[in-house]
Amino acid sequence: MVALFHVGLTPYVDAMGHQQRLIARSGDFSLGDAIARILGNGPGAVIFFFVLSGFVLTKVLKNGPSNAGQNSWQFLTGRIFRLYPAILSTLTIFIAIFLLSGHSLTGADEFKPTSLLLNALLIRPTIDSVMWSLQLELIAAPMLLLIYFAWQRFGAPAVLLPYALLLILSFTSVWNHLIGPPFSFGQMYAFVAGMLAFLYGATIVQKLKSPRLWLAVALLGFALTRPIIGWSSYWTIWLETIFGATIVALLAFGPFPPSSASAFRAARFLGKISFSFYLLSPIALLPQHHGISEYLTSAISAGAHPLLVCAGLFVCAVALTALLAWLQFNFIERPGIIFGRTISVGLSTPAAPIPTPPRAGLDNPHESLVECRPVHSGRNT
Repeated sequence: MVALFHVGLTPYVDAMGHQQRLIARSGDFSLGDAIARILGNGPGAVIFFFVLSGFVLTKVLKNGPSNAGQNSWQFLTGRIFRLYPAILSTLTIFIAIFLLSGHSLTGADEFKPTSLLLNALLIRPTIDSVMWSLQLELIAAPMLLLIYFAWQRFGAPAVLLPYALLLILSFTSVWNHLIGPPFSFGQMYAFVAGMLAFLYGATIVQKLKSPRLWLAVALLGFALTRPIIGWSSYWTIWLETIFGATIVALLAFGPFPPSSASAFRAARFLGKISFSFYLLSPIALLPQHHGISEYLTSAISAGAHPLLVCAGLFVCAVALTALLAWLQFNFIERPGIIFGRTISVGLSTPAAPIPTPPRAGLDNPHESLVECRPVHSGRNT
């Protein structure tokens, strides 16, 4: 969805001399354009990504050590080594492209040392425009950690109250503009919605009589929210969050086995490379800034339909991005995850207790022995 959204932004000039985009053209907005825009709902896909992230991170916390300090250390360390190797690798690729070809998504000033440092720290994500969402990811990690520990002590209100507060704030311009473009800081509540889906989704889904019908309704609602409510409404984001959380909970806890082994393998493959795919997908935007519009204008003037051209570019963009994402996952992400686990678990696991020797004269010498249990190392993703 994100890749199609990016490709659909590619401009060309129509027969009347007006600049258009491959998807959502002005003037002759057809049913095909509407379907393409729904399938290429990149902003909605990011909302779903936030919900799914909140869901999975809550699972990580629940599977972590019972000791709050150990759990916090493993969780936050795991987040750093899960995100930053791919972030730095992606920035390196964009820098290499700029140095070798002069092509970029921004101006040359953004490749000065100070700007490179700000991009690497995600303070000003201008070189790779999609990294704004990772700003929210980094902020969400300690937020979810605190909410989870509060939930362990106070129950549902500890999750519902932050969700309600963040939701209310999301309808204000000041809150949304706390970080730079696309001014979407208000979407933070989507992470908490994913947390709620994990903590209470199983209980709710098990009570549903027709989970498949509910899944169909949620999918349809997610697809039609922007065309019906509006493409940039606060209410749209909220509804997409609700539908996204519903979809995640139903797929995780409902009776939905994989349709086939091959389909499951394909889904697992896309799931593994999805983070790098998302980070690297703006590479497909580079031709938009460097001359492809002239070729598209010629092709469309010769009779090619804009949506057909868009489909061809989409296939090429996905193939290239998937290849790069697969390489980055295997050689950057996976080693980073393993290294992060080694550090977080190794430094947070206390030494096993030393057994106390039996006291003399006991009828049962085993009664005074300290029972040694394996130390739970937790899990990290």
